[in-house]
Amino acid sequence: MNAPLVIKTFRDYRLLAVGAAAVLLGFVILFMFAVSSMPLADVKFWNDIPWIRKLISAMMGADVGEMFTRNGISSFVFTHPLMWVMVIGFVLTLTSGVISGEVDRGTMDMLATLPISRTRMYTSLTVVALLFGMPLCWTVWLGVWIGRTLVGWAEVQLDAVAILTCHLYAVYVFLALLSIAVSALCSRRTTALLICFAVVFYSFVINLLVAFWPALQKVAFTGFLNYYAPLLIVRDHAWHWGDISVLLAAGLVCWTLGLIGFQRRDVPAR
Repeated sequence: MNAPLVIKTFRDYRLLAVGAAAVLLGFVILFMFAVSSMPLADVKFWNDIPWIRKLISAMMGADVGEMFTRNGISSFVFTHPLMWVMVIGFVLTLTSGVISGEVDRGTMDMLATLPISRTRMYTSLTVVALLFGMPLCWTVWLGVWIGRTLVGWAEVQLDAVAILTCHLYAVYVFLALLSIAVSALCSRRTTALLICFAVVFYSFVINLLVAFWPALQKVAFTGFLNYYAPLLIVRDHAWHWGDISVLLAAGLVCWTLGLIGFQRRDVPAR
């Protein structure tokens, strides 16, 4: 790694990270207040509507069923669209800006004059992206803890939520490794963003369609959300090491291909 490059990247994106974490924290606390204000009987009513039950099951990675408890409901925030917008938006903004963004702005030549190899540059930027993800993901856990304390939901098991947070970080790692690889192979930031967005969009669409069209289960494994089931994690109170391994292995393969491509490609001058 290269310490000056790591520090520079931290300085460039720290305000974005703080802003994303602040919004995420505030949202999770408000979410806990919102769901605590509704009687469980009213919430369970929606579970009796077939298409809504399928939609919730697609988001949570399993049929809700008996998990409509305070402990189960607290895990809903880990699949909420706003949570995904903040996490995915941050990682794609960061990773698309550090390599393809430098090429697009015409500043890669200046960065390339530093006395470091492309491998060290690529590794340093990857480490920064992964380090930023830790506090961002744990902000969700912190929000659940604060909300649990304020609304008095003692039934919420924070250790199970902590396991779920680690699984969320595994998804973040996969996305970070994938997008840094795509960024290293693209000369336009917009192109890198579109490719990564296509992967994310595909995964969400497949995950949703499988709930309504079981025949698609055969291709469900191609989406990263197939390896992220918050409800099962909280219900089982256990690590799903198989899912984590798949996410990390897939991310590492993408990252390695990106490194090889970055080492061999010609960076166009601007």
